[in-house]
Amino acid sequence: MRGPKITVIGAGSYFFGKPVIHKMATSPIMAGGTLALVDTNPDVLATMMKLAQRVFDETRCGVKLIGATDRRKVMADSDFIVLTFSERNAHFRGLDTKIAARHGIRMCSSDTIGPGGIFRALREIPHALAIARDAEKLAPQAWIINFVNPAAVMGIALMRSAPGVRSFALCDGNHEPRNTLNWCKRVGIVPESADVLSPDVQARLELRIGGVNHCTWIVRFRYGKKDMMPSLYRWAVAQAEAEKKNPGEKAKPRYNAHYALQFFNLYGAYPTAPSHTKEYVPFFQGYGVRQNYPEPIKLFEADVRAREMAAAWKITENYAKGKLTVKEFLGKTGNDHATDIIESMWGGLNKPFYINSANRGAVTNLAPDAFLELRCDLDMHGPRPQPFGEMPRGLLALTQEVLDTHELTALAAVTGDALVLRRAMLTDPICNNIGDADACLDDFFKAERDALPAYWFKGAARHR
Repeated sequence: MRGPKITVIGAGSYFFGKPVIHKMATSPIMAGGTLALVDTNPDVLATMMKLAQRVFDETRCGVKLIGATDRRKVMADSDFIVLTFSERNAHFRGLDTKIAARHGIRMCSSDTIGPGGIFRALREIPHALAIARDAEKLAPQAWIINFVNPAAVMGIALMRSAPGVRSFALCDGNHEPRNTLNWCKRVGIVPESADVLSPDVQARLELRIGGVNHCTWIVRFRYGKKDMMPSLYRWAVAQAEAEKKNPGEKAKPRYNAHYALQFFNLYGAYPTAPSHTKEYVPFFQGYGVRQNYPEPIKLFEADVRAREMAAAWKITENYAKGKLTVKEFLGKTGNDHATDIIESMWGGLNKPFYINSANRGAVTNLAPDAFLELRCDLDMHGPRPQPFGEMPRGLLALTQEVLDTHELTALAAVTGDALVLRRAMLTDPICNNIGDADACLDDFFKAERDALPAYWFKGAARHR
């Protein structure tokens, strides 16, 4: 069987560009396939093409390489189309953070919830839907895999507004099998030295993780007849105690163990992505009379992310130019969530993964079309969420609030409806003042006019 044809939209991706080359070069399942690289920046595309060709030539993997700045020239008959594009990522996240902070809204990541997540969706969704329209004509059997934040909003937009294509969304946070293995290590089910879970351990294990992307929770954890949640709580307490010595400087990881423990005390469940989840709630925004513990969340540092991305790109260029060897590339570049999923789907490996897609009744007290991140069985027919049960009260309310915000955001991005956009802002759990939200919208539209579709600037006032 030949390998798949994978088209990557955004070949110079900070996260995905190198891992897909690595997987295509090393997986027997991918051998003889085609990798189509697309990037609107011709210099970025040339670098990625040169890198991929070096790796494919040296590994003799038999993968065909094609590329273009115009996706329509290369995406025909794709089996998978991976969306991993992002225009001036650090710039816009920094701008989003500053504008929101001027109006009393703090964001430590600025790409999923809050004004930053909403406006990133307004910028990115039109591109995703245009790609989907092209795919429907040129590659109607392809699976579109969205790897662009805000993942859930992008996935909702594709599900609702491009029903003629097959799609789901991904985040790299709950990456299996490492994810389940690590939780088992933390509560002592297996030793730290373990690198796999035996079939016997897996048969006795019940680990329920679910929610909306970046707001997912461990709500049930059992091993045989033993409830492991008390052990998980003890681990969380120890993490918070250790963190006092080094709370971290960067916004996303800073004081995560402290915030996570407060979530555990509140909901009786543990957040699997605290670096994002702390941004989803009003508790750490600095509102109220009493000081937030340990502090209000720190603002996202766009300059730091920009330097990290520049440094990573320099390494990519060195691989492409031959200053670093293919052997070093293969040793230091790993596979990622999306590449592992594609390999499993194409090869019929029947591995479970955490996927963002329609609930389909897995969470019994949420709607069947609720767009959730759940552990799924997966093959070329797509993801099928495994049974989850009820989302606990409290978390159920937060999950529905986040889902409503995302649904309204996706609808606003598709329709250009200013009233729906305003409703999304004021449904968002961290926007708590009508006047601030309106002023925030005004500033966003002024600052990001060139990056937004023209329909937002036609007709009457945008949000009043």
